[in-house]
Amino acid sequence: MILTFIAPFVALYTFYIVGVIGFSIVSENKKVDIGIGDAWYIPLKNNYELLFIDIPEQANINKATGENLISRVIKIEESGNQIFGKTFDNEYFLVDTKTDDVKTFDAEKDLIALHSDKKLNLVDATEFYSERKNDIMGHWPLLIGILSFIISIGAVYIWKLILIF
Repeated sequence: MILTFIAPFVALYTFYIVGVIGFSIVSENKKVDIGIGDAWYIPLKNNYELLFIDIPEQANINKATGENLISRVIKIEESGNQIFGKTFDNEYFLVDTKTDDVKTFDAEKDLIALHSDKKLNLVDATEFYSERKNDIMGHWPLLIGILSFIISIGAVYIWKLILIF
């Protein structure tokens, strides 16, 4: 009877704790946020990052040192060492991550004129974030979930053995 009351708590807390520890380790190694809290980030080329704080529709492009280069990004594309995008204020930008050069434009045609050899394919910042995070994380979330589940069942089984004896 005691096991009936304890088992759900042991199972859920063990699952949660093992999951948080596993995601923290993967997050630290892959340089991607853990997914908890009000800030989310993914790495970009040459020690830059795309950072969301509080508002998932708008992001910032920062250097690894924390210096903010572009704010309120709503659309983005990364091509080689260059990051193209559009801000909430309908400005377009180009960040060259190799030379740390930032250029802003009032219209998309000005940005295209600068790089006429390439057609822009800007996507929503949240979509870009999700795709990039999934590519970086790979199968680790599934593996951590399975491992957490197995350890959780093992913890309940150990409690069962303790209560029987």
